Amino acid sequence: MYDIRWIFVGATTLLVCFAISFAGQEAPISSISNVNESSTFQDPAVPLVALPTSFASRREKKEVRLDSKGIAELAYIDGPGCIRHIWFLTISNQDKLTLEITVDGAEEPQIRAPLNSFFGVMQDREPYFVDCAAYTVLPNPEAGKKDALIPGTPGYNLFLPIPFSKSCRILVRGNEGAFLGTVVDWHKYTTETPLTSYRLYAVHKRFVDTPPRGNSIEMAKVSGNGFLAGFVTGYIQKNKSDMVFHTGGIKILLDQDTDPYTIEGNNVEDDYGFTWGFNAHQTRWIGCPTHENRGRNDQDGVFYRFFGPDPIAFRSSMTFLAGSRGDDMETVVYYYKKHGH
Repeated sequence: MYDIRWIFVGATTLLVCFAISFAGQEAPISSISNVNESSTFQDPAVPLVALPTSFASRREKKEVRLDSKGIAELAYIDGPGCIRHIWFLTISNQDKLTLEITVDGAEEPQIRAPLNSFFGVMQDREPYFVDCAAYTVLPNPEAGKKDALIPGTPGYNLFLPIPFSKSCRILVRGNEGAFLGTVVDWHKYTTETPLTSYRLYAVHKRFVDTPPRGNSIEMAKVSGNGFLAGFVTGYIQKNKSDMVFHTGGIKILLDQDTDPYTIEGNNVEDDYGFTWGFNAHQTRWIGCPTHENRGRNDQDGVFYRFFGPDPIAFRSSMTFLAGSRGDDMETVVYYYKKHGH
């Protein structure tokens, strides 16, 4: 009788010890796919990026104010993993914050751009509604009308995937004391999980006075193996002798050393899928979130084009040009490049 009791007590103690030893340990990474199904899925915003179906869901949250050096680190995440969604909240639309994202310990950030511009809010405009595959900007001006203490600043939501094998650091620069609230949703992978070699890059440029008509601006010049994911352009018309859209459009030179193929546009509205100028319409891949039409030769606006279904690939290089005519232009080019290329 006593032997049975001691056996029972010993077994119970052993089970308790096992429970204590496993308490607090990292939960196992599980797969959302079933047996015989693919081990990867296509990202909805960037289908060329295939991501593992085996992951653990993670979230980083922070509320920060920029320090005396005008810097705040929003997240530092050890890999391997992939950022799936980032949400930003600022208090003032005029803080002029710069977003920097560096993955895998690169010497220079793969992304460095004004926060507003990165999300398609160009040329110091007050934020407006933007809704595309890459990101969504959700201002709330009605809140400020009802309560003077509520600023009504937007929620900035990013959906472009940001894969990383070693680390991902998200940093913001600006004026001391500026406030940010952030949520970073990401997938954590095991070290054995095969991960895409593509990494996200963004190139931001501002041309307050572009060259006269017949010339061009260089939106991006890239070396390596990758693909163009999208671009956004803001126009403020200064040359009012003709329509702002009569520039000859874009020109993309691919693989100049081995395959000097050129992708050419027509006029600006054609490059973004519109005809006969612009209207304020937005779709997943093509859109015009803001447009001011004061007459045939007096128009400003912001336009985006993302290449989810039809990415433009380059094997060794890409030079992205756009026709100019003396106007104010701001651009962001988003592309993916293979790590190490």
